[in-house]
Amino acid sequence: MLVSAGGIAGTLSRFGLGEIFPNDRAGTLAANLIGVALASILLVVMERRGITELRLLLLPGFCAGLTTFSAVTAQSLEPHNGGIAFLLQNIIYSLAIVIVVLPLARKVVPVRS
Repeated sequence: MLVSAGGIAGTLSRFGLGEIFPNDRAGTLAANLIGVALASILLVVMERRGITELRLLLLPGFCAGLTTFSAVTAQSLEPHNGGIAFLLQNIIYSLAIVIVVLPLARKVVPVRS
């Protein structure tokens, strides 16, 4: 139930981003990068706070509903629109976000005493 509720909220957020970014690729990229950054922070929070129910709601629920790898895959199959370049852009930017955000979150989020 928690994963489903989070997924609904994430999917609605993804829809909202699609309204903000009229270009489908820009909306997909924004959703994925926001989702990766949020998931990186939440991983540290959950690791240090250990709230299982919240983990289910936010990580496989909200973040998975927000991010959209299936759209990246479909858009990558359109070579006339730079398909493989778009795939690489998603992967490289996502990895860069994890490399920056994860250590930063580990410095900022305190360990539970």
